[in-house]
Amino acid sequence: MTNASNHDESLTALYDGQCRLCRASSRWISALDWRRRIQFIDLRASDALPREDLMGEIHVHCDDQHFTGFDGIRRLLRELPLAMPLWLLLHLPGATWLGRRGYSWLARNRYRLSGLDCDCETLPCARSQ
Repeated sequence: MTNASNHDESLTALYDGQCRLCRASSRWISALDWRRRIQFIDLRASDALPREDLMGEIHVHCDDQHFTGFDGIRRLLRELPLAMPLWLLLHLPGATWLGRRGYSWLARNRYRLSGLDCDCETLPCARSQ
């Protein structure tokens, strides 16, 4: 008898709920999560989480594995049947190098890109609550 738990694993994604780009991404991913395996948690909604340590990028937890940033997004895409072609593209040679740099730039500039006036380099928005 095989263990089906590997096929029914759930993922937890910790994200910045003040960031419009982050909220839109979580809604888009949730809409494509037909199997309801991904749970999004706003870092700002819980005082139990160390916000300052986590605010710079998305954090995805799956069983005993932890993925951050580009790797976290790529792990989330793996759970979405319609995103499988994109997930495959993100594994091509050079995609990890480029994806990590692109994600890092996007994460640093997420408040400016979403129209919020915030110094994303020091993330005072993250520490102001």
